[in-house]
Amino acid sequence: MKNIYKVSDSKFKSVYISYNFTFETKKESVARNVITSLILSKGSNKYKTSKEIEEYLASLYGTGFDTNVEKIGDLYNIEFRLECVNKSFLPNNEDVVKSAIDFLYEIIYNPKVENGKFDNNIFEREKNLVIDKINKRKDEKLRYAVIKTEELLCKDEPFGIYLYGDINDALNVKLEDIYKAYLEIINNSEVSIVISGNLDGYEDIDEYINNVFKDKANPNNIIDKKLRKGTRYTDVSEKVEELKETTVTNQAVITLGVKVENLEDNDFYALNVYNSILGGTPSSKLFQNVREKESLAYTTRSRYYRFKGIFVIYAGIEERKYEKAKEVILKQIEDMKNGNITDLEIDTAKQSLVNDLLEWNDSKISLAKLEYTNFILNNNITVDELINNMKKVELNDVIKVAQKVKLKLIYLLGGEENEG
Repeated sequence: MKNIYKVSDSKFKSVYISYNFTFETKKESVARNVITSLILSKGSNKYKTSKEIEEYLASLYGTGFDTNVEKIGDLYNIEFRLECVNKSFLPNNEDVVKSAIDFLYEIIYNPKVENGKFDNNIFEREKNLVIDKINKRKDEKLRYAVIKTEELLCKDEPFGIYLYGDINDALNVKLEDIYKAYLEIINNSEVSIVISGNLDGYEDIDEYINNVFKDKANPNNIIDKKLRKGTRYTDVSEKVEELKETTVTNQAVITLGVKVENLEDNDFYALNVYNSILGGTPSSKLFQNVREKESLAYTTRSRYYRFKGIFVIYAGIEERKYEKAKEVILKQIEDMKNGNITDLEIDTAKQSLVNDLLEWNDSKISLAKLEYTNFILNNNITVDELINNMKKVELNDVIKVAQKVKLKLIYLLGGEENEG
């Protein structure tokens, strides 16, 4: 394997292992890919049932294992992840890390398949689970409003596809589709493995991984370079779409969808500071003006999507306050463009970002995610370098990226209960 990334720190006791399949998103395959990843985690030729998997992991001193799916801009990632104890903390230096790597190979590359088909009972159970997830996405109104905004803002782009896929696609997945999906995932993805935590005594762990997985990883750079860098919007139109969706809810949600025009690589730091000032912290403009000063929202924040070049701003409101909330939110965006930003606001925003980054050093998962991002972007940046670059952002840098922020969508999730 070429794509092996290691982050070692002896302050940890355990080791986190993340095995990733990254590929381009296609609407028709999302649901079946999610179902496939879940099926793989429930049994193999050696560990035929979930109970056998649980018993084996328990014998490895409670090693944790699960799967995760995520969107990385217009890319999609299926992650198999494990966490286990470094041998130096176990009786007789028992090596569960290498056992966990063997287990990971078994789960991924020795699936429980007969005559080109997975177990039908497991298939039906996991398929129904995915269908249920899709059907229940409206249950958390604030989260649903944000997801809906992502989809509307990027409706003609792969990122606009829901993480678990389309309900009709999920309903139409057949058992025979799963083995095809499995082969597609393992043969047409970029594979990466990240190991973080206490790697004392595991200096040769990449050699062991190579011996176990051999030629299973594809060469670098099969993913289009443009997708690796993230979306670059040009000539964003001035047209703003305003939409309302009616649903039964006690609290309405207003969201604003924003695209960043002519995004450049070095805008990353200024955009993070911009987001922190606008709505990333309790001291942000949105929080202080929309929530505290005007009492228009019970919560309000903004979110920046690095790999997609967009922002989503959201606020939980009473529907009757929609127009006023919209007015105040839009004023904060305009103030940012006009440079109405105090020294205290910019210093507080930068310090908040630095504090968040410092916390990454205390998280094996955060350090692993940074290495995965390095893999996607073909970088080799460290937490310290991120911190230093964030500290260098000045007011003019923030104003410059504020000019690139183009409002595209205003969305209201509300209902009759809120009217009047």
